[in-house]
Formats: sequence, structure tokens, C-alpha cells
Amino acid sequence: MTEPSNQGHTQSALRRVGQSIVRFLRRINAPAYPGSPSAWTNGMSMAIVLIFFLILLLHPYDEFLSRTLSSYEPLNGVRHLTDIGLSQWYLIPAFVIGVCLIGIDWGNIARNRRVRFGLVYAQATFAFWAIALSGILTNIAKFLIGRARPKFIDTLGANSFSPFQAGYDFASFPSGHSTTMGAVGAILALWFPHWRMPIILATMFIAFTRVFARAHYPTDVVAGYTVGFLFTVVLARFLAGRRTAFVFGKSQFWPNMRFRERFWRAEADLSKK
Repeated sequence: MTEPSNQGHTQSALRRVGQSIVRFLRRINAPAYPGSPSAWTNGMSMAIVLIFFLILLLHPYDEFLSRTLSSYEPLNGVRHLTDIGLSQWYLIPAFVIGVCLIGIDWGNIARNRRVRFGLVYAQATFAFWAIALSGILTNIAKFLIGRARPKFIDTLGANSFSPFQAGYDFASFPSGHSTTMGAVGAILALWFPHWRMPIILATMFIAFTRVFARAHYPTDVVAGYTVGFLFTVVLARFLAGRRTAFVFGKSQFWPNMRFRERFWRAEADLSKK
């Protein structure tokens, strides 16, 4: 009796997974709710233009800054922070949480738990796709641009490009670690709005440890962080327009997490018991 019962539970879980995926895809493909702000804003267009000119202005100093910062001994102690930008630290937990929660029989759990699980599931899924998709965009750019890494600065210089060159050596621009930190910075800024500026500054600093570690040039870091940060905010705004994971509140730029207010009300109800 145990084996058929296990098979029944497995089939039921797989059916719920399929239903959840179908509902999600329907929401994504649906038009935004009337009156919702667009995912892309004029301010973002201006930011892209400013970042582009910043990269142009900074590029002539890439070699000097790379040599200076990578050889500055007081910065040696922070180089180990660079691995915080590895995407697997965030993708694997987000994926595991999403997979564990997607198969839950939501109809048979208490309302308070359903609110908690709904918030965690939505945000874990959002975090996974924000980091994964921005990383894919960066990897495509790396392949198309093919900039040599700073370890070749003495032989090839800071202006060596080999487009369509696969591999690590010619994958300097943009920085993948910095893209991850840009995405993580935006995610945390959405989750913890009161700590928004310290979060952004901290993730920027971690991104720039790639220069200290002589793995990237400063312009690689600026470009990578911008890709990760802007893509994540645009994705959150896109979802908010469809009231999936996020909703638009008082702020016209930063959307709010969906279910957040319900989550805190549920927590308050539990604390009273």
C-alpha cells in the first residue's frame, strides 16, 4: 500500500507544479493592469546614457587604476570578499526554495502559513530569475566583446579585444561578479527599503573588489553592476504591473513586495496566540 500511496503523492505534487507554472506563465504573458507604470522609465534611459559616458570617460584610466588598486597593499585584506559575487551562492538556495515550495498543496495549509510561503516562494523565484537572466545577458556581452582580462595588461594592454573568443581569458567586459552584485543589490533594496542606500553602497564596494583582485578593469565593474541592477529593477516593475511578486505602491520607481502587508499581519496574529 505504501508504494501506490507514494506514487499518488508524487503525481499530485507534479500536477501542482504544472498548474503553478501554467498560472505563472499566464500572468507573465498577460497585459499589465490598467494604469500601471511601465517597466522601463525615462529616468532609466537617462541613467544608461550617463553610465555610457562615465565608461567612456573612465576607460582611458583603466590601466592606471587597475595597476594602482591591485598593487595597493592596504586593499589586500578585502580581496577575499570578491567571491561573494559568485552567482551560485544565490542561485542554488533560490532554486531549492522555489522547488520545495512550488509543489505544496496550498489549499490544505493554514492561511497564515499560506501567506508566509507565498511571499517566500514569489521572492525566491524572482531572485533566481533576476540573477540568472542578468548573468546570461552579461555572458552574451562578454562573448560579443571579448575584452582581455587584466592579467594580460603587460602583454596585450588594457585595450585588447577579441570578439567571439570563448573562454575565461577574453571575458573581462562586463564583469559577471559585478552583474551578480548589481542584481543582489537591487533585490535587497527591494526587500529592505529602509536600508536601500547602505545596501547599494555595500554591493558596489564588493563589486569593485574585482579590480583589487586584478580580475577586471573599473569599466568592466561599472558596466556589470549597471546591467544587474537595472535588469532586476525592470523585472520587478514588469512583475508589479501584473501584480506578480510585486505591486506598485506610493513610490513610482520602487515596487513593493506583494503579500508583504499580509505577511506582517499574519505574524502579528501569530504573536497574539
